[in-house]
Amino acid sequence: MTSICEKKYKEGERNFYYKTYTSAGISMVLSVFKSGDDLFNQGVDLIKRKEYVKAKKNFERTIEKGGREAALARVYVDIIDACLDRDNPGRYARLAATLGNINEGFEFGLTEIDPARLALECSLLAERINTAGMPAKAAAQLEEKGNKLLDIARRYQTMIGNNTIAISEIVGTPVHTGIKEALYLQAQGYENLALGAVMSDPKRAAELLQNAYACYKQLGEDGGKTLNTINAYSRSVKCWICGRPSTGEGVHFLAMPSDISPFMRKSDDDILKSAPGDYNSVYVCRPCYTAISRRSDEIARQYHERAMQEMRAMEARLQAQISSVSATMIMRR
Repeated sequence: MTSICEKKYKEGERNFYYKTYTSAGISMVLSVFKSGDDLFNQGVDLIKRKEYVKAKKNFERTIEKGGREAALARVYVDIIDACLDRDNPGRYARLAATLGNINEGFEFGLTEIDPARLALECSLLAERINTAGMPAKAAAQLEEKGNKLLDIARRYQTMIGNNTIAISEIVGTPVHTGIKEALYLQAQGYENLALGAVMSDPKRAAELLQNAYACYKQLGEDGGKTLNTINAYSRSVKCWICGRPSTGEGVHFLAMPSDISPFMRKSDDDILKSAPGDYNSVYVCRPCYTAISRRSDEIARQYHERAMQEMRAMEARLQAQISSVSATMIMRR
């Protein structure tokens, strides 16, 4: 038989656990019983406060519960993923696909969203990021990358035009119009085409960079670095060593430090110059330059190997002398 004291103790224990559960877990209980629509509305409020991680959880619960706004909640989840991982092209490709299920405009925070327009922007952005990451070392790779950038630029110009790019505003990257984005992409495209052409045709590379320079000037940028490269690619000289003409400074010929005597400075029997105006160096074509450099490296390597051999021989002699001295000291003991 249970005593009165034992009964009171058990009732008190149950009351204690009940109070603890209701005070510590009340928010969880309320969340369990919230409808998908309530969770969705709460998620929208969290977006306005930029609490994206919490908002994403609400929208995922909305999708699980099958709320009336489940399709839009799926879009919100993908937008938040893009905001939290904005350099991942896959996020934008997925968002573009999800937006295809939405027919009416909506808001993300304070930004008005046109689903069709945003889907287009996401598709272009995903393609732009993928193209920017393409390997571009060989001439064919650079040409392919340059042409793709120019194609994406054309679509930004024709499909978005002077409208502001909404996806940039949403994810927090620099906001441009379609025209401005097109100009940046055109400049990058022409630069890649120039890099692909310079090894075979430096004059054509300089012409392509003229187009890139014009794009930068339209954007209000200085473009000084591009202009310097244009001048370098256009410059023609005569190799001081072999006398062959060459075009494209830094690619097909280089300046090597040298000491040109006053007598040699007066010699000017050719339109193509073999030295810059300061006479502190001479122009050398790439074949002569690489031949000299490789031969110099070979000679330096031979001297290095000889020095290492002599050091090892000296080390062996010193070690032998140390061993001899140590043996002598042991015998004297």
